[in-house]
Amino acid sequence: MVAENMQRMEKQDEEFKPVFENALKKAATTALVGAYETTTSTLMVFFLAMVLYPDIQKRAQAVIDSVIGKNQLPTFEDRASLPYIDAVLRETLRWQPIAPLGAPHATSSADVYNDYFIPKGATVMSNTWAISRDEKRYPDACIFMPERFLDVNGALTDDDPAKYIFGLGRRRCPGQYTADASVWAAIVTMLATLDISSAKDDNGKVINFTPRFTTGLERHPVPFPCNISTRPHIHSELLDVVRTAV
Repeated sequence: MVAENMQRMEKQDEEFKPVFENALKKAATTALVGAYETTTSTLMVFFLAMVLYPDIQKRAQAVIDSVIGKNQLPTFEDRASLPYIDAVLRETLRWQPIAPLGAPHATSSADVYNDYFIPKGATVMSNTWAISRDEKRYPDACIFMPERFLDVNGALTDDDPAKYIFGLGRRRCPGQYTADASVWAAIVTMLATLDISSAKDDNGKVINFTPRFTTGLERHPVPFPCNISTRPHIHSELLDVVRTAV
């Protein structure tokens, strides 16, 4: 975004360049600040899910290996061929929403909803947690189950948690599509290259733990024990590609 707009600025009259430069700085800063905590928290939820549900990780890796192979990394062009990975992403967003009460909004005019009067200027919160844990919509909602977003043919359903996780209405997160692409790229790359498993003590016994989360408008898992290693077939050339991308 910054590079493209810098190129556009070169074509502008000198008198307008400071205005565009100032706007670009603010936009870039907003994008960075808005994505830093939320993206990190979402990926921490993903890591936690992979530790607690190893069979999901194995299935996702098997799907990637069968579609992409083991000698190259997935790209955005492969996304349509990997619906199960998108299902993992959707379940990551739904299972432990990082903004359980969404972002506060204010009503622009008075309204009545289900016989409740809502005055103009009232602060309104969308209960994302309640939506994501609705047992009628998501049976066994506390369980990480990507298959709930796939139909009998293995295709993605129309139920996408991004429709409420990123907010509602005109004031929903403007970085939704960037965040979606970023998290998908991180998840599919880590699944293709890493094995994420439970940590073990010096005697080789699995270290059991109870997941805990921070509190507040934004939440994420507190540090938990886990083991991260490269998958056996990953060679140095592929790791170089990952480091370059990062």
